[in-house]
Parts: sequence; structure tokens; C-alpha cells
Amino acid sequence: MALFLLKLIFFAVSLVSNLVSRLIFSTIAHLLVLLIHGFKLPGQAIHGGLGQVSEAIKSCLEYFLGLIMEAISALISTFFDYLIESVTGSAAVTTSTIWDLLEKTKTSLDALKSFQEAFEGLPEMIFNIVMDLWNNFKDALGYVVENA
Repeated sequence: MALFLLKLIFFAVSLVSNLVSRLIFSTIAHLLVLLIHGFKLPGQAIHGGLGQVSEAIKSCLEYFLGLIMEAISALISTFFDYLIESVTGSAAVTTSTIWDLLEKTKTSLDALKSFQEAFEGLPEMIFNIVMDLWNNFKDALGYVVENA
């Protein structure tokens, strides 16, 4: 039951992050296209200027995405470092207790297997969040490039 709830939480976090990033990037892309279309005027000079503006916006969005990816990477790295420190710090103290408990009851072994299975979904959730963020950014950027 706990495994199912944990997987459900991972799915919900992935879904919410995907929806939020799609909303943000789609809104920005649509607003940029409206802004670009609003300022379009006949003539080669204006066309060249808009080309420069769209390139500047494109590079700003790429820079923004790079910052977001670095922040997410740093956050995930910090989380895993903290998790590893916590696990290794408490492992020395609890190793003998865990082995005694495992010798006394076989159900503890099943519980540990369930716990391990539960956290197998964590890397997949993080990968899905990053890939959804990247795909939403590419879709928004493609929309701006196609319609600008």
C-alpha cells in the first residue's frame, strides 16, 4: 500500500511540474509572438530588427533554461548528498540493530525489499520532470520561431 502511495506521489509531482512548465513556456511563447506581430511593419529594416530581437529572445530563453537546469541539478545533487550523508551517518549506528532484526523476523526483509522498490521510481520521476521541462521549452521556442 505504501509503495502504491509513493508511486502515486511521484506521478503527481511529475504531472504538476509538467503542467506548470508547459503553462509558463506556452504563455511566454504566445506573448512573444503577439508582441512580435504587433511590432511588425513593412520594410527590410524592420524585418532585420525583428530578426535580431527574436535571436536575442531566443538566446535569453536558452540562458534562462540553462540557469533553471543548473538550479535543478544543484538542488538534486544537494538532496542526494544530504540523503547519502544521512544514510551513511545513521548506518554505522543502526547496522547491528538492523541485522538483529533481520535475523529475528523474515517479514523485515520483505519490508526492506518493498522500500527499495518504492524508491526505484524516484530517478524516473526526476528524469520525467527534466525531460518535460526541456520538451515544453523546445515546443515554446519552436512556436516562437514558426510564428515570429
